[in-house]
Amino acid sequence: MMNAVTLCHHHHRAFTESPLAFAGWLELELGAGHLEILTEKCRGILKENKAVRDEIAKHYREEVRKKEQNPEYVIVSYN
Repeated sequence: MMNAVTLCHHHHRAFTESPLAFAGWLELELGAGHLEILTEKCRGILKENKAVRDEIAKHYREEVRKKEQNPEYVIVSYN
């Protein structure tokens, strides 16, 4: 969830063609600390098997339930 950004067609195309501009915009929009957390997470290795997939699914089912009960709740990423 921390890695989701919604853009209109125009900006999606512009940022696709200029990834450095996109990185700069993300830093301004989300903050440097947010990007550092995403960078750490992308470097991590998650061993995957059925038990882990089930655990991840359970986590997100619970997060969605919390969001449905409280629209202001911010969904927490699994990792």
